[in-house]
Amino acid sequence: MNIRSTKMPSVLRVAGAACFAAIVAGCSHDQLLGVQTPDQISQDAVNSAAGAQTFRVAALGNFARFIGGDAGGSSPLGLNLTGGMLADEIFSARAGTEHMDNRTINPNTFPIDTWTQVGNTYTRNVRAIALITQYPPASGLNDQLAELHAQQGFVFTLTAESYCNGVPFWDGVESSNLKTVTLSTADMYNRAKAEFDKSLAAAGSTTANLATVGKARTLLDVGDYAGAAALTGTVPTSFVYSVQFSKLTTGIVNAIYDWMNATKNFGASDKEGTNGLDFVSSKDPRILVDGTKLGRGQDGNLTPLITQYPSTDAVVPTATGIEARLIEAEAQLKANDPAWLTTLNALRAAPHTYGSVSTPAMAALIDPGTPAAQLDLLFRERAFWMYLTAHRLGDMRRLVRQYGRGAETVFPTGNYFKGGKYGTDITLVPSQTETNNSGWLACTDKNA
Repeated sequence: MNIRSTKMPSVLRVAGAACFAAIVAGCSHDQLLGVQTPDQISQDAVNSAAGAQTFRVAALGNFARFIGGDAGGSSPLGLNLTGGMLADEIFSARAGTEHMDNRTINPNTFPIDTWTQVGNTYTRNVRAIALITQYPPASGLNDQLAELHAQQGFVFTLTAESYCNGVPFWDGVESSNLKTVTLSTADMYNRAKAEFDKSLAAAGSTTANLATVGKARTLLDVGDYAGAAALTGTVPTSFVYSVQFSKLTTGIVNAIYDWMNATKNFGASDKEGTNGLDFVSSKDPRILVDGTKLGRGQDGNLTPLITQYPSTDAVVPTATGIEARLIEAEAQLKANDPAWLTTLNALRAAPHTYGSVSTPAMAALIDPGTPAAQLDLLFRERAFWMYLTAHRLGDMRRLVRQYGRGAETVFPTGNYFKGGKYGTDITLVPSQTETNNSGWLACTDKNA
């Protein structure tokens, strides 16, 4: 996976300074003064319970970047933004990023660098799991392992949902047994299920909900609707697991806020390419966008103000009890069970708070009558409940793969607002730098 070194890295960006302080607390005055690069962690420090915790915290931070990105310098965007660009959630308001928005992806051009976080997050999880197993904490080992294995399950599932078939990962922890393997979409879903099972075998109650929703999401992706719904009954609707970000400029900053609110590189889409959903004009309380307040994007075009993530430390919901109910509704619809609409309306009948969103009770939905319209309604509810949480691209691909919709009836199509036509891409692809990896040649295919 474009691995440049086979050695354990000596420099580790830690999500919180406290964890690094725990490592150096036992150092003498002379040792501290002798440090040439204070952000380096020696191998001796790594091979300890404190060192293992540093890798665990770093793995949590990398997972946040994988989902929600980071800000500044060469920090990559997360899958909620990159996937939202290729889907119909957000649009390019920055010159040079149109290729992602208009479905003609250039693998050598920003914002393709989300791929970096696939590899970084996967490898951090592998190393953190190995280290805390070898150097366990005084308490809480099972909960920590459960969370890391669940994270790894999401890495495989979200990569399978978002990327082409046949992408490179590496197997092994140490330099002596590293090798690149090309995983098919099916391989990634199988590995995801295995990781979620490991999490469930070790989990406490909160992490059990995380792994349960993750595994159910994976089963939905492979068409096992009944199996997915059979899992989620234990998950309360109030459950929310979010990835965390920081108020500090030296921490991990929510990229949606930084790239869409602070600098207006991207904007919230509305009926994009004729097929896109009405995220702005619907004025739905689940979509925190004000279409009446327009600012100029980086490219000079008017861009709606989005407050879905209103601050640098705004969390991104990754798995929720709301998603559990949506999975159950889809399984009911697939089985021709009229309870699907009751399940959706039960969600709408109560207020909910998740991330930065607080919704009031909403009016009940009416059965549109035809199977096609019912499916449209279900996926619209999924899109609005889980807006900009790295779900939409996977759902659009499922409409093509599992429900037989034509890609051009699902993805934005026709005339592109900055000129020319939309292309035909429906998957993300590894960045161009991955071609330096002699163990991987190219995507096997770019089908749904």
